[in-house]
Amino acid sequence: MYVEIRIKGSLKQDWSDWLEGLSVSNQAHEETVLEGHISDQAALLGLLNRIHGLNLQLLSFSQSDKSELPNVKQ
Repeated sequence: MYVEIRIKGSLKQDWSDWLEGLSVSNQAHEETVLEGHISDQAALLGLLNRIHGLNLQLLSFSQSDKSELPNVKQ
């Protein structure tokens, strides 16, 4: 599944490996977007637990089936 997670706060790019390999993109107003492919719901739960453990505020979450994203390379 492909996910996009928006959190309050700024993270460095080198957090990507620790965050299931998702890309880390800092936005305006101290928001960070994490996006990419997650292998399954267990990995997603682990990722959300890591975000919670860092005391980061979850702003939004969206997911889609990779077949719905024609421009995403697998």
